[in-house]
Amino acid sequence: ISAVCSASNGTVLDAEEVLANKFISGDYKSTSAAMSDEMKKNWDEKTFANFQEQIKKDFGKLTSNQLIVVEKHKEADILLYQVASEKVPAARFVFLFKLKGEKPMLSDFSVMLPQKDEAAAEKK
Repeated sequence: ISAVCSASNGTVLDAEEVLANKFISGDYKSTSAAMSDEMKKNWDEKTFANFQEQIKKDFGKLTSNQLIVVEKHKEADILLYQVASEKVPAARFVFLFKLKGEKPMLSDFSVMLPQKDEAAAEKK
C-alpha cells in the first residue's frame, strides 16, 4: 500500500483504521469524537450501546477482523472489513469516512451479511 499511497494518505488510512477498530470494540467516547455531525444524530450513546449488544447477540465474539478493501474518493474513503465470529462465519463491516483535509470523520457504517449460499461456501 505504501507504494501507491502518499505519506498523507498513509496517515489518513492509519487514523481510519484506528477509528474503525474503536467502533468495532465498542469505544463510543473515542469513536463519537470522530463522527460527522450527521452520524452523531443517528448514533448517540444509547443507539451505539444497543448496536454493540445486538452484534454480541447475533455474532457472538468476533474471531477475525481484516481490512480487505480501501476505496479512495476525492473527499471520502470507504473501508471494507471481512469479519468472522462465533455465530456468523463471514460478514463485512463497511465504514464511510468523509475527509476534512487530512482528518477523517466517520460518516456511516453498515453490516453486509452473505447470502445463505455464500455463507455455506465460506464454511467449506
